[in-house]
Amino acid sequence: MQDDRRSTSLGHATVRLFRLVNRSTNRAVADLELSGEQAHVLLVLWELGPVTIGVLQKELALSSATLSGALDRMEKAELVRRVPSATDGRVSLIEATVAGARRKKIAAAVDASEEMCFAALTAAERKELLALMNKCINQIA
Repeated sequence: MQDDRRSTSLGHATVRLFRLVNRSTNRAVADLELSGEQAHVLLVLWELGPVTIGVLQKELALSSATLSGALDRMEKAELVRRVPSATDGRVSLIEATVAGARRKKIAAAVDASEEMCFAALTAAERKELLALMNKCINQIA
């Protein structure tokens, strides 16, 4: 009996799609001297404002070590900064420092990459896929 897991596994397809989308995003922001991961960190920070590392970890599903390394590199490149929390002196918040025209270019590059990656889907299919993916994320997270 032939194992057809590769063609029937949602996990395999999800991981494969993630890698392809991630590569596309990396290419889209490379000229802006960013990685796709860094672009997504900035997108989260622009939407949520300054947040703790824990909030970023949850939003991006990254390990502590991976996120800390990324934030260190981003801080060195002056993309983010750590600021003390106004309510808890033991906690630092991560804040995006990229604004204006550069922010617009980064967002546009990520949007263009996403559009290209999901061009095969109609608007309704994209909405349905997003809802199904979020349902699975909420189940696991």
